[in-house]
Amino acid sequence: MATDRSKVDFLSKSSLPLQILLFFNRVWVFCWFLVLLGVFIWKGTALPYPDTRLAPEILLLFAYLFVENVRLFLCSKGNKIESRLIVLLSTSLMIPSALANIYYILFQIYVLRVDEIFNVISLIFLALELAFSLYAILNFSSTA
Repeated sequence: MATDRSKVDFLSKSSLPLQILLFFNRVWVFCWFLVLLGVFIWKGTALPYPDTRLAPEILLLFAYLFVENVRLFLCSKGNKIESRLIVLLSTSLMIPSALANIYYILFQIYVLRVDEIFNVISLIFLALELAFSLYAILNFSSTA
């Protein structure tokens, strides 16, 4: 006998706005990486960059890409399976991402306007994801 779908009582607590934000941030991180990699290539050829500083800044760029992809994956999976622990873990990975963005805005050797704009947009994504992630964690914690 077929189950009557109208009697199924299932309420998904996963956050659709968070999932949409994660999707667009994944696209943004890819664009951010390509633009900043191009900017670093230009800085390395056109500006008198100290030899010992260019490589660590580019390595930080790759480390940021890795951490952001792991964070976005964990947050997406945690949101889909409604796991507070996984979303909280991904939220804790926002700290190194935010610190990298702040470094690229304030402390790198040559800070261009494109660096400032792209990293401020990344910080805005992080702030919005933090708010939506905390809301999702609270929503997962509440009992129906």
